[in-house]
Amino acid sequence: MLPYLIKSTTASDTARLVIVASDAHFRANKLKGVANWPSILGKLNDEEYCTASVMKNRYELSKLLQVMFVRELASRLLNPTPVSVTNLVMKLMVHVGKALLARTTEMESHALVHPAVEPSERDRHGRYVSCVEVAEESDYALSEERKEFSRRLWEETIEILAKIDPRVNQIISQHLLAR
Repeated sequence: MLPYLIKSTTASDTARLVIVASDAHFRANKLKGVANWPSILGKLNDEEYCTASVMKNRYELSKLLQVMFVRELASRLLNPTPVSVTNLVMKLMVHVGKALLARTTEMESHALVHPAVEPSERDRHGRYVSCVEVAEESDYALSEERKEFSRRLWEETIEILAKIDPRVNQIISQHLLAR
């Protein structure tokens, strides 16, 4: 999509890519020993790693990976960016008591549409947005360890995608900064 998003950019508006995340990433396990794993995605797919205790945390872990991947993508776009990338948080109402405080359909739809139409999209580029406000990600997503983890996650994902579609590497070299 990146070439098409860049092509749709105008002098007054950047294209926007809004990825729906979740505050569930705050509850993700912290991937102990990840620096020693030869492959992040390989390890997460390994039968040995897929124990019952880890599997119950899979949704949260997938959201943590998503938050980190989107941050990495945003950091690789040119500055000023032709495409504004945002992680949009949708809060999960998991407890019955919280259901009473759940947002209406109108409020929830406003949260979804806001980052796609708000004029100051560059202020949110690469950021995590909750309730139409820039918010902070989990401590792990902001940690020093995250930088290396995000880089490896990016490289492994791009390697897989390039095997599926050889245009991936060309698009990356043409539109993203090398790191």
